[in-house]
Amino acid sequence: MYAAFIRMLQKIGPEARTQRISVVVAAMLKYALDQLPADCEEGTLGEALLEVAEEPYLIQEPSKEYDALYKLISSLCTEAGMRNERENYQGVLYSIAENAITEYVSWYNMPWED
Repeated sequence: MYAAFIRMLQKIGPEARTQRISVVVAAMLKYALDQLPADCEEGTLGEALLEVAEEPYLIQEPSKEYDALYKLISSLCTEAGMRNERENYQGVLYSIAENAITEYVSWYNMPWED
């Protein structure tokens, strides 16, 4: 599955807008989460996916879980030939990883349904 994700990102990612590719990457993380066992070993990417999904506040400040996911997404970007860190027309830095993690933790957040 990982190889298929990389091929997909290689095909659509390099030219994609950040807000669009971030949702694709978040969906990949969600899929990975759904494949995990209920208990993951401490310090693994699986644990980071579970912890951040269950406790989204972990992305608001630096945490080991956030760092693990950021590094994973950065590696995905590199392998797919995409730049993770980008700069907007005003010179403000942002990244696919930051946006994807935000999309991941707010996957079911639909305030219009409340």
